[in-house]
Amino acid sequence: MAKRRAPYSRPAAATAVAAGHGPIAVRRFVANSGFLAFTQALIALNAIALGLEAVTSFGEAFGSLFDLLFAASTVWFVAEIALRLVAHGKPIAGFFRDGWNTFDTVIVVLSLLPLAGGIAIVARLLRLLRLLRLVSGSSLLRDFALGRLPVGAHVLAGSLILALSLYAFSLAGFHLAGGLLAEAAAWADLPSALSSTAAWSVMASPPSLPAEGPAGVAWLVVLGVAHVAWLGLLLRGLFGARKSA
Repeated sequence: MAKRRAPYSRPAAATAVAAGHGPIAVRRFVANSGFLAFTQALIALNAIALGLEAVTSFGEAFGSLFDLLFAASTVWFVAEIALRLVAHGKPIAGFFRDGWNTFDTVIVVLSLLPLAGGIAIVARLLRLLRLLRLVSGSSLLRDFALGRLPVGAHVLAGSLILALSLYAFSLAGFHLAGGLLAEAAAWADLPSALSSTAAWSVMASPPSLPAEGPAGVAWLVVLGVAHVAWLGLLLRGLFGARKSA
């Protein structure tokens, strides 16, 4: 007797359904690994482009291409949040009970500020918030924030978070100083801005602030708050891991 072939089963990613009460077709689309991977890849591409934009040779040559990427990314991120809301269904308030959903939505909403007039620099700085979505999209980095990792993984995730923070503050300093037109050499490009941010982080012969007046002071204060918050999360995770060991 011929052996009966097992019925074909689709990969789990193809049959996964996002939690919620919305249309099942939308829930399947949102839960699909391709949807998730594309969004994360686009966030990572934005992170790379933001850095290249701050390198003189790339920023001058590909500035318009970067602007096109950022604009197209904004469209996708708005559509992504909208699809996730539809997949969740009513009541919408339930969607925002998940802190990471609220986190992603706030970042996307802030990125919609117009890139024109006197708030252009504000919009560029808010665009840097997209870097934080690397945290919400990574289970490792989310678990660092929640203190759920063993010691080794916690230290690794903490190191990645610190590197991401320094990268974001360096780019913020670069834009506050005037971008590629910055007069201060310490903030004129990404390598210089990274070095200056590191110097301010440890107060080791730091250069001038990236901007004069309240803007420069605000950058320094937020940098200090970010470092204190990071240290608190690192110690909390280490203490919790040791206590449960």
